[in-house]
Amino acid sequence: MTADELVFFVNGKKVVEKNADPETTLLAYLRRKLGLSGTKLGCGEGRCGACTVMISKYDHLQNKIVHFSANACLAPICSLHHVAVTTVEGIGSTKTRLHPVQERIAKSHGSQCGFCTPGIVMSMYTLLRNQPQPTMEEVEDAFHGNLCRCTGYRPILQGFRTFTKDGGCCGGNADNPNCCMNQKKDHTQITPSPCLFNPEDFMPLDPTQEPIFPPELLRLKDTPQKQVRFEGERVTWIQASTLKELLDLKAQHPEAKLVVGNTEIGIEMKFKNKLFPVIISPAWIPELNFVERGPEGISFGAACSLDSVEKTLKDAVAELPAHKTEVFRGVLEQLRWFAGKQVKSVASIGGNIINASPISDLNPVFMASGAKMTIVSRGTRRTVPMDHTFFPAYRKTLLSPEEILLSIEIPYSREGEFFSAFKQASRREDDIAKVTCGMRVLFQPGTTQVKELALCYGGMADRTISALKTTRKQLSNFWNEKLLHEVCASLAEELHLPPDAPGGMVDFRRTLTLSFFFKFYLTVLQKLGKEHPEDKCGQLDPTFASATFLFQKDPPANVQLFQEVPKGQSEEDMVGRPLPHLASAMQASGEAMYCDDIPRYENELTLRLVTSTQAHAKIKTGRPVRCMLDRDEDMLITGGRNPFLARYKVGFMKTGKVVALEVEHYGNAGNSEDLSLRVVGRALLHMDNSYKIPNIRGTGQACKTNLPSNTAFRGFGGPQGMLIAEHWMSEVAVTCGLPAEEVRKKNMYKEGDLTHFNQKLEGFTLPRCWDECLAISEYHARRSEVDKFNKEHCWKKRGLCIIPIKFGIDYTLSFLNQAGALILVYTDGSVLLTHGGTEMGQGLHTKMVQVASKALKIPISKIYISETSTNTVPNTSPTSASISTDINGQAVYEACQKILKRLEPFKRKNPRGSWEDWVTAAYQDAVSLSATGFYKIPNVGYSFETNSGTPFNYFSYGVACSEVEIDCLTGDHKNLRTDIVMDVGCSLNPAIDIGQVEGAFVQGLGLFTLEELHYSPDGTLLTRGPGTYKIPAFGSIPTEFRVSLLRDSPNKKAIYASKAIGEPPLFLAASIFFAIKDAIRAARAQHGGSNTKELFRLDSPATPEKIRNACVDKFTTLCITDVPGNCKPWSQRV
Repeated sequence: MTADELVFFVNGKKVVEKNADPETTLLAYLRRKLGLSGTKLGCGEGRCGACTVMISKYDHLQNKIVHFSANACLAPICSLHHVAVTTVEGIGSTKTRLHPVQERIAKSHGSQCGFCTPGIVMSMYTLLRNQPQPTMEEVEDAFHGNLCRCTGYRPILQGFRTFTKDGGCCGGNADNPNCCMNQKKDHTQITPSPCLFNPEDFMPLDPTQEPIFPPELLRLKDTPQKQVRFEGERVTWIQASTLKELLDLKAQHPEAKLVVGNTEIGIEMKFKNKLFPVIISPAWIPELNFVERGPEGISFGAACSLDSVEKTLKDAVAELPAHKTEVFRGVLEQLRWFAGKQVKSVASIGGNIINASPISDLNPVFMASGAKMTIVSRGTRRTVPMDHTFFPAYRKTLLSPEEILLSIEIPYSREGEFFSAFKQASRREDDIAKVTCGMRVLFQPGTTQVKELALCYGGMADRTISALKTTRKQLSNFWNEKLLHEVCASLAEELHLPPDAPGGMVDFRRTLTLSFFFKFYLTVLQKLGKEHPEDKCGQLDPTFASATFLFQKDPPANVQLFQEVPKGQSEEDMVGRPLPHLASAMQASGEAMYCDDIPRYENELTLRLVTSTQAHAKIKTGRPVRCMLDRDEDMLITGGRNPFLARYKVGFMKTGKVVALEVEHYGNAGNSEDLSLRVVGRALLHMDNSYKIPNIRGTGQACKTNLPSNTAFRGFGGPQGMLIAEHWMSEVAVTCGLPAEEVRKKNMYKEGDLTHFNQKLEGFTLPRCWDECLAISEYHARRSEVDKFNKEHCWKKRGLCIIPIKFGIDYTLSFLNQAGALILVYTDGSVLLTHGGTEMGQGLHTKMVQVASKALKIPISKIYISETSTNTVPNTSPTSASISTDINGQAVYEACQKILKRLEPFKRKNPRGSWEDWVTAAYQDAVSLSATGFYKIPNVGYSFETNSGTPFNYFSYGVACSEVEIDCLTGDHKNLRTDIVMDVGCSLNPAIDIGQVEGAFVQGLGLFTLEELHYSPDGTLLTRGPGTYKIPAFGSIPTEFRVSLLRDSPNKKAIYASKAIGEPPLFLAASIFFAIKDAIRAARAQHGGSNTKELFRLDSPATPEKIRNACVDKFTTLCITDVPGNCKPWSQRV
């Protein structure tokens, strides 16, 4: 048969593709065919949001135009027939006018490297097209499918808060509780800083000025849809228009896959190399898109999107009596954390069911509720309940090859019926469940006697299962503590997992099945209002109530404090002012160019890597070669941060004073040396963190293993060494029975002390940071509040911790502490600046322009910067070790001084002249207007052999206080509040420096609580992308996030009295880790029968699994799995 033409619109322009290939994604088409590179390839699996676009179409069922976000990396172009696509280039540009969304993320400092920025812009833009004045909760929900590695998320949320109903920061000009200047004052008398941006500068949002839906597509709304077919080399795509067509096609091609959103099939084709020769799309068929309230429940066509299901059920919950919506609320709880908007907007409810994933979020809920499935084929129709027979095997359903799922009816709940749904994953937003479940109980009328009980689980077998042995035993029993004990014991036996079960985490998963039932048991008791005075559980002791609370997070609140520039500083002198990142507008508009955005050459080749232990190819082509690693390839071949193991002995007095320490450090280098020896070396130089230890010995070894070669990451070994230090310091405090903050302060260095590598501490501002952090965080008052909370809550515990850092600044390899710069001044007065550092989002170019502006005393509008290149500045040092601003800034300054010295005679001749006058006069006098600058850090160098020399130019200091709340039953944790005081000297740019503090902190949050690599026993990496390797998301950051830059702390050893900022703040996130450990200690003291002085091991990262397993209680003791000596585990952790 002849293939049809594919017709769709992109940014208002019609696209007609005569040879549409079903295997081509929208992302590939945009970038390769249309040359629109603003939409980025981040992960290729729809989990990072870098490829987000807006899809608009006329919805025939709703009779209106609808807009929704989608992942271009998963959307086949064949699914876009007669729709309109809007990319970041289509809403605004720096050449014409930025859209308010683009402007606000740029001016509120919400962009650093900028790679994720276009996707975040499009998620927000789509929200505003549907809801011009959203709530803050809706803003946060819109970003469940977006990730950012640099910013720490706070500035993005703060900038976009200005679109919301409750507004945002008003610059102190209104009575607004969200204003950063409307904060309660404390005795430290720190005067509020101006905001980092002024919302009054923003363009207003005018919904009437948005691009219109293409009239040509609108005219088609009354034209009957007809079947279309697209033929590729390997795959045929057929878009059916009627149910009859669909059933006929399924009879002709029984093995064909039905695709609506392609959120699962697309991943299988890309990552599992599966081929589906025939794909049928039923998205247009009315019978598969209907929604209907019936007498027994609400029915949804199988092609209904999860987003539309969610909206329908929310309306039903608001309108119907509470007793009828128990199941609906369970479904909504699962959908709340199911995925990002980009997935929920296109993924169908039927696809989720038929996919038959053993860790499905929804199938256990449907099974427990007794949802009814209507299944049809050509000539047959049947309705079956989703019960334990619906999934006969792994990824199988009871449908025959010719059958399709037509609809699902989700039932109303009845009087005396209660329902709950639970899910536990590594991260709340957009994460795959470890265990998920639906639980339902129906009582005999007017009693608490069980008539029906359903406990259905995902993540406990190769399919969704029902715990039938357990539930059948409890029929006619009463809902009391006896039933609780029997169910838990029975579940532990029935839902057994072998120690080598796929997915690993065996004890954790088994414990969750009991924890979830306990939560359900308490929730039902609470709803029943049942009281048994003689029974602690029966009367629902108030300390148990928090176990029933669903996960909630308050809207983010934040404060940023920094020192204003001195009065009288010239308006043109931008040093010390919060200047936005120079590239932010281009990043927000999608115009910033990254490596794979370089236009394609006609004769270019593509390089693909093949993993092997030997080199097999020699390439000398003489042609351009493009290599763009997919995220899974990148993670597979690139090592991560060096994991460390430490063995230590520490000697201390009863007072908590440490007198001796010995630590052996072992760094996992992987299969080659790389930078691992130097990483271990820096760990040794930071093994003291901030503490004076009279007798100390540290050794370190880089260990060769059969893993990809590990390498340096932000912190370069410092965080590993400091985490070990804080571990033994906290253990000392626990053993002595003393407050941890007291023991830390008692052992802290003082001005003039010598470190263990014999460097004298000068300008030691850490005590100031410590005292200020204690004060602004209200530490002692909150410590009492935490203790009070822990006494009043049995199954939720809070922890509080304050951590200092001392981070050495410069390269320990001394010859790298050099930099060069080139200044070119043109006759019109413009200046071109080049330096040896690489801009990677940290704001280095911006700071260099500020330095040059101050040095030359000209406005930044006259200064342009050229990308780093060795044909202008040779022999550049790596942009790392946090010193790039120090050395390149000083080199720029030196070059500027040369120019100024040459201009001096002309300034004396014409003192009232302008910069342009002096430059013109110099040119006419044949004076050189170009100059190089060079700088090296003086008097640094260190020998490990003799333990002598000066390894660091100076130290950066900071303190963080964090409070967390853990769920002792699931291992979940919430980051409630973090207060940071950071010494950055005299900040060159407070917005960039605060952004670096927050970004580093959130990266550290990932390091210490989320990011965990899993390898197979033979060394194959299992965590290869955002689906399995979890970095912090928008909801991971502390609800209250307060950052203060220490005032009046000039640093005489760096440019304009500033300090390095890139790496030091990362370790401050250890305050979260040790706050979690503090909360676990409270839980163990209550449930595990241990005293508060008992030591226990908690390895980093503190994932939900480790938190739950450490909270020893009656449920964990039922789920201890015996591991035979010859057992080969599913995964190894390093």
